[in-house]
Amino acid sequence: MARDTQEDLFGETDGTQSAATARVLSIPAGVPFVDSLAAGLIKQYSDAPGLSRVRVLVPTRRSASALHNAFLRQSGGRPMLLPHIRPIGDVDIEELALDSLIAEALGGEGSGIADISPAVPSVLRQLLMSRIIMKWSHRYDAAPREPGHAAHLARELAHFIDQVHTEELSFNGLRTLVPDDLAHHWQKTLKFLQIISKEWPAVLEALGYVDPPRHRNALLAALADHWAREPPQDPVVAAGSTGSTPATARLLSVVSMLPNGSVILPGLDRRLDDAAWEMIGQTHPQFGMKQLLERMSVGRADVSDWDTMTGDAVEPRVHLLSEVMRPADATDKWYRTRTMLDGALSGLTRIECPGLREEAGVIALALREALETPGKTAALVTADRALARRVAAELKRWKISVDDSGGVPLGQTAPGAFMRLILGMITNNLTPVPLLGALKHPLCAGGDAPGRFRARVRQLELAILR
Repeated sequence: MARDTQEDLFGETDGTQSAATARVLSIPAGVPFVDSLAAGLIKQYSDAPGLSRVRVLVPTRRSASALHNAFLRQSGGRPMLLPHIRPIGDVDIEELALDSLIAEALGGEGSGIADISPAVPSVLRQLLMSRIIMKWSHRYDAAPREPGHAAHLARELAHFIDQVHTEELSFNGLRTLVPDDLAHHWQKTLKFLQIISKEWPAVLEALGYVDPPRHRNALLAALADHWAREPPQDPVVAAGSTGSTPATARLLSVVSMLPNGSVILPGLDRRLDDAAWEMIGQTHPQFGMKQLLERMSVGRADVSDWDTMTGDAVEPRVHLLSEVMRPADATDKWYRTRTMLDGALSGLTRIECPGLREEAGVIALALREALETPGKTAALVTADRALARRVAAELKRWKISVDDSGGVPLGQTAPGAFMRLILGMITNNLTPVPLLGALKHPLCAGGDAPGRFRARVRQLELAILR
């Protein structure tokens, strides 16, 4: 986006104009976000063609899927024309969605995005970077010498590159990152990082690619620039995003000031006093929204609620969470809020289990009880993938299948486990245990009938391997 346009639009030269025109709302914490959003959109655009003209920008593909399901619940399963729901935050898997959104906004595939270099495919990037790392290791007689180690380093370097480009930073400071008088291995590390500051950009330029975050940032900038100059006639709603990256924050700022645009924040904390709000630091969950509001020159008092569904039943608990996250320098006011937290812990149960197996069993029983109670729903939220898999296995005992949003790793599927056994058999030179592990897998039949092949495997084991 051009700087002049950005200054005029974002109100950086005159904050009062931006605050007067920006439309920012919030769905309170404790209220089902996607259900409240869907209900509000249906209420505001009740006409049949009205809802289908709305563009809804959400952070990720998963949130787009959740919003589709919310519309299905709000309509009671009846057919309806849905709005155009587009994710704007994913890097690797949603580039086509962003391309189509911008092509739609600019009025054609050849307009606005033709000059934006395509993103390098993730597999190609890892292969190319692995090759560069292998050459570097031979040049400086350093590890890694194994392709697997090089591929792992390539993945980590790609992640680092994505983080830097997402924040719109540069690698210019790498050379001065470590003083010259430090240990030799630090200097070798800096020399290794020249791969991403010198060699990798040259490879991308030769191939005509850019890294995925730079491609996404360029797309978002093109969309924001176009909407700033030519606001769309149809409504645009940016929901659920906190503008945690600069490119997204610029787009949200533009959307908030469109004639038919609005930004809907997830659970903005307006209970916190102003002094504590100003103390919020980078580690606070509200920091991203605080930065976004400052960028748009919007105060918390100017943010209104998305008026559809209420969350009065959980108000004490939401207040408790707000107080728990109060900045450390403002915790002297905790004593004033002690009487306001009555009932905040009602309905919560703490169960201590001796091990992971018992914990999974208790959670599975609670989920089964919820499913057997009419009108109740349940969900398990955990960062422990081992626990989630154990709970799913416990539920299978009662023939209950669960939708695991985290997915199943390839290595834990039947084909993936079979491939791992085959690789183990090959790398261990057909030693008995890995060999039998691969031959006894249910997917292994050697082109023969499964029963006959199993019998031959047993004969091999008894006659030769034992």
